[in-house]
Amino acid sequence: MTGNLQAIGFMLTWVLGWGIGGSLIDAGLINAGVYSLEGGQLGTAATFSLWSLLWGGGGVWLYRRWTQPVPPDR
Repeated sequence: MTGNLQAIGFMLTWVLGWGIGGSLIDAGLINAGVYSLEGGQLGTAATFSLWSLLWGGGGVWLYRRWTQPVPPDR
């Protein structure tokens, strides 16, 4: 059961981190004047795509690192 709870906690944290992180990056870029919501959603779409690739790549890396089989002791 502990493994299941850890997996559920990790997934909840992962989704919240992705959503909140993407929103903060998007809001920061809009506030800095990099792009505006009035000119279409191209900037938001680019931010969403890049953040999703970065966050997803980090998740794949963590998954592979944490699920490596432990080498047997000699």
